[in-house]
Amino acid sequence: MDTLVFSLVLFAAFTHAFWNYFSKKVGGNFTIFWYGHLSTNLILLIYTIYLFTTNEIDFINWTPVIVSVIAHSFYFITMLYVYSKEDISSAYPVTRGTGVIGTAVLSYFLLKEAISTSAAFGILTVCIGILLISLGKLKNQDNNIKSYFIAILTGVFIFIYAIADKVGVQHMHPVAYLSIVNITALAPLTLMANRNGFSESIKTIRKHLKETLIIGFGSTGTYLIILFAMRFERASYIVPVREFSIVIASIMGFIFLKEKPTPLKIIGIASITAGLVMIKMG
Repeated sequence: MDTLVFSLVLFAAFTHAFWNYFSKKVGGNFTIFWYGHLSTNLILLIYTIYLFTTNEIDFINWTPVIVSVIAHSFYFITMLYVYSKEDISSAYPVTRGTGVIGTAVLSYFLLKEAISTSAAFGILTVCIGILLISLGKLKNQDNNIKSYFIAILTGVFIFIYAIADKVGVQHMHPVAYLSIVNITALAPLTLMANRNGFSESIKTIRKHLKETLIIGFGSTGTYLIILFAMRFERASYIVPVREFSIVIASIMGFIFLKEKPTPLKIIGIASITAGLVMIKMG
């Protein structure tokens, strides 16, 4: 894996963990996420309009955009459920693992991406690390079949839009692609994000303006980096490397939230790190 691209994706993992930390601080509030996400993409839309008016975008294949919009919309819906159910945390490894493995498989068969033996073992090792870090969450939690089903669906949507985005950014500028996909995907969810009324939503945003901006710019900026990286590297490599954010989030939990560094978490962190080294070598 190219060193520059590898470094960019690792940086995206840091920013991903950073904005997710603030998302957890506000209890995963979907209204805050929606307004932050939408506002930053509207800013990107200004540059997108400029690109279209200057004829710097000559895009004739809208299929990836349509597929990504649909996948992202359903992904946001399942995440809305995730935000509203605490017990979904027990199914978190299913979501991330499904996304990583699914992306690797589809990339191989649909995009004909060559995956080296080292990288294949690296991808598997990352998934094992994700599972180990999350195993602690399984304790003292009810086995909710619906939660696991939603978790699998979320993972499916992740690898569907990952594959579509890999194809899409080969034909369209990442900024234009991201703004069009996100705004179109967020639009149908307006009522969900404002289920308590627009006035209540505005009060929430005013109260958590800092978190809204951090989550908005953080989530949008993070995925924009991933899209630029996808122009130069295989999606099957980028998606598992991005999961290093789990390691960063765990370390932040140890430092700022005083979470206990259990043996499983330590082994999981080591496993993900080893997986990244194997992917880099591949």
